[in-house]
Amino acid sequence: MLKESGAKTDAVLAWTDLWPMHVPLPKHGWTEQLPAGVSVLVDETGEETPYWTALLSGHAQPGRGTVYCNGLCSQADRAAYQQQVYWHNPRSDMLAREMSVQQWLREAVLRWPHWNDAAWSQHSEGFGLSEHLSKPLWHLSTGCLRKLGIATALASEAPLTVIEEPVAALDAQSIHYLCQALDALGDAVAESEHGPRWVLVTHWEPLPGVTWDEVLAAPALLART
Repeated sequence: MLKESGAKTDAVLAWTDLWPMHVPLPKHGWTEQLPAGVSVLVDETGEETPYWTALLSGHAQPGRGTVYCNGLCSQADRAAYQQQVYWHNPRSDMLAREMSVQQWLREAVLRWPHWNDAAWSQHSEGFGLSEHLSKPLWHLSTGCLRKLGIATALASEAPLTVIEEPVAALDAQSIHYLCQALDALGDAVAESEHGPRWVLVTHWEPLPGVTWDEVLAAPALLART
């Protein structure tokens, strides 16, 4: 049984008998335990991922089951659980925000206590964001917004980083850089001085060139026709 303390034995990301709300309940939900590292959740249709990422990020109440990360249960203390999660949600409405990219960045630095300036500089350059830093968010293309969200996620050093459908709206060069960055991140996660980190990416297949610590396939939620 997982405890809710901050003890070393609780340094785990795990969910037990998990199932989304408003989806017919099966006999058994999804149970998984992930080691710290870079993992991918494969969803061939892209229709079911949003259910699971909302649950694992602590932003949705499950119909059944529990989620733990670093000794915190998302159902027992949702606010504290969410404090350790960066969720790059492609459905969030960043375009409505009247702020510049620089303001977005300042908020991110304040939000994440282990923010990595060197990582941000690297990913900002890798994704070609430098020329867009003074622009308001609503001036950015969908692809630039995606790259901004991913670069911020990678630099945040959040204990749990969920990056959903990262290649959508990205150009080929940016996709290539993303795969390189995720592959290199494996070593940084393993050697993190701030404790265990989990980076969970969702896509319709494992991105090429990335050494994944785990490749996950969630149980089917929706009936196939």
